Amino acid sequence: MNLSKNLFTTVFAATLSTLAIAGCSSESSGGGGGGAGGDGTGTTTSSASAAPLAGKDLVGEWVSKGCEAYPNGQGGENYLTRDFTLTESTWDLSFSIYGDKDCTVPLFTAKIHGPYSLGELSAKVDGATEGQFGFETNEWTAHTADMAAAFTGSGCGAAPWEVEVPQDVTETGCIGVAHKVSECPEEYDLVAVDGDALYFGERITDMCKADGRPAALSSYAVYKK
Repeated sequence: MNLSKNLFTTVFAATLSTLAIAGCSSESSGGGGGGAGGDGTGTTTSSASAAPLAGKDLVGEWVSKGCEAYPNGQGGENYLTRDFTLTESTWDLSFSIYGDKDCTVPLFTAKIHGPYSLGELSAKVDGATEGQFGFETNEWTAHTADMAAAFTGSGCGAAPWEVEVPQDVTETGCIGVAHKVSECPEEYDLVAVDGDALYFGERITDMCKADGRPAALSSYAVYKK
């Protein structure tokens, strides 16, 4: 199974969510909501919070509803699962990319850890709170020989890759979309909670810069476990 760099770029850009994911049409990805109190457009309605979220509001494990499908930019779809664990000041994300719509053929997994902080309510998006999500570790694991070869060829990590042997790519970055921590120590994002659903910002900008903070919420959530 040969996967091009363009596909890798699309996959990672679509999935690394401080990391919310921009939309798809699959029911398993959480339905057609439009963010917290959303209308299906990626923006929110008049149910804005009176106060910004605090770390205590995000504490817990938030996971995908089944196997999620997202357009890959080449006329097909990518398939993945996400699992966030948040304390009042740290976040962990484990996401896996699969080669099939049932998420039974894993291609690679990334595990990301870092601190986060929450700020004021967004001036652009009703019901959303501004947040900064930092990167301390970013560990990837290749589940196939093709993935291992691609990571080795892209200079990811400190050594040639082997299947099922994780490597930290925090310092090196990987395939042009896992940024070196020296270039992107944190991302500027949005968060919103609607019942048992957690939304992040729509990932269509360079979120390594303050002016790249999203101007809309993703239409797709992770859910309190």
